[in-house]
Amino acid sequence: MNTVAQHNSPYVLGIDGGTESVRAGLFDLEGNLVASGSCSYTTYFSRPGWAEQDPDEWWTSLVVAVRACLQRAAVNPAEIIGISADATTCTLVPMRTDGTVLRRALLWMDVRASAQAARIFATGATALRYCQAGVSAEWMPPKMLWLREHEPATYADTDLLLEYADWLVYQLTGRFTLNINTISQRWFYHLPSGGWPTDFYAEIGLGGIETKFPAAILKIGEVAGLLSPAAAEQLGLSAGIPVATNGGDAFIGLLGLGVTSPGDMGMITGSSNVLSALSAQALHLPGVFGSFPDALIPGQHLLEGGQVSAGSILNWFKRNFGQGLEAEAAANQISVYQLLDREAAQIPVGSEGLIVLDYFQGNRTPHTDSAARGTIWGLSLQSSRAHVFRALMEGVAYGMRDIIETFARHQFKVARIIASGGATRSPLFMQIYADVLGMPIYTTRCPEATMLGSAVVAATGAGVYPNLVAAANAMVEIAGEYQPNAARHAEYDFYMRQYQATYQQLKGLMSDMNHKIAV
Repeated sequence: MNTVAQHNSPYVLGIDGGTESVRAGLFDLEGNLVASGSCSYTTYFSRPGWAEQDPDEWWTSLVVAVRACLQRAAVNPAEIIGISADATTCTLVPMRTDGTVLRRALLWMDVRASAQAARIFATGATALRYCQAGVSAEWMPPKMLWLREHEPATYADTDLLLEYADWLVYQLTGRFTLNINTISQRWFYHLPSGGWPTDFYAEIGLGGIETKFPAAILKIGEVAGLLSPAAAEQLGLSAGIPVATNGGDAFIGLLGLGVTSPGDMGMITGSSNVLSALSAQALHLPGVFGSFPDALIPGQHLLEGGQVSAGSILNWFKRNFGQGLEAEAAANQISVYQLLDREAAQIPVGSEGLIVLDYFQGNRTPHTDSAARGTIWGLSLQSSRAHVFRALMEGVAYGMRDIIETFARHQFKVARIIASGGATRSPLFMQIYADVLGMPIYTTRCPEATMLGSAVVAATGAGVYPNLVAAANAMVEIAGEYQPNAARHAEYDFYMRQYQATYQQLKGLMSDMNHKIAV
């Protein structure tokens, strides 16, 4: 991205540690993106359901991304007054107090801890009110229990267990902290009850694990520390910039969408999809995660639905079945995704009988089934690349509708949906979402809601705005919308029911297969 003229200093730096890459965006205090940089890293899939990343690669990529952003912005680093970095949640980093990382991080989509998750759910503990449909193997307690049971030497050698976002705070400031956002959602921390659920941890086989948690628990936007001289030198920044505590990427993205009060629902699209809303009251709904008190905005409760695999499915298709498309796309001066979109747009609603289950790495909600896997059925010799690509997008949209229908069954009223992320770059995909959901979907002026959310947090930590709500109100603006087509929505109803029935028919087979291949 090139530098955008007519922005006024000072600036804040929003960092987004995502699944496939880390991105850095420089924003002015009105929420305008001045410049950005990104750098990818590797995910290691050594066994079915496993997914790991190397924190050293995170940092190397972050340095590249920030320096690229600064070069494109051509601003004086002294004009940057705040930094904050979100990251994926449930990405487990075991380490020593001297900063040594003891093994590759277990990425959020890693579901090797399925057996541990099932055992935890079977306890029926009070803490499980957050997840009445089941405990996800993505979550931290199952992963921690897997580490303790399968790598006891590493577990014993671990001084501290961190999330990716908190590891970034350590790298930037040298301070070990935890953020209330991720521990409330994924570690069963419950501030109204006093914090850590020690009895719950003991009951599930993690007694005493609290000794491996950093003592400092900070709110979103609270200053965790100042940018250290060593980090500043590597990043090309000035030492001493306030680093504000951040949290999980999708939830910080709510701030970048302007979702700060009940009524709006944020739709963060990417490798995974997260659908989140805020409630004034505590709600515990089957098929929905939450509500998590004070996890984002103090005094409000966070509700969550999500899909483990979304954009990652399209990437899987492009990577494995799109060989040779680069030259054709380049000849048309478009991307490979735009070429596939162009082809898929010629295929009718329902992809002429193809149904895709988007559970390539399991189902997060509403089933919370880590043994579920992706399915494509209805294939015929007529089926083309375009049919399959459109069916993949439709399958992801069906999964989103399944979540929204779950919210609706429990009388949770949604006034509007505001979307961001990778899918918003595809008008076809966004129209499919709107048609399948039967609801208008709004987009914001800055499509990079997660990076902007981190900039909102950074501006709050820098003291520019008194709180997160005021910062989001000043920095976010609605700019576009996709209206559903009534005829297409009615036609999608049939395919939606086929999608839902497919899981019910196959879940037993999927479970058997998962047990067969699990090691």
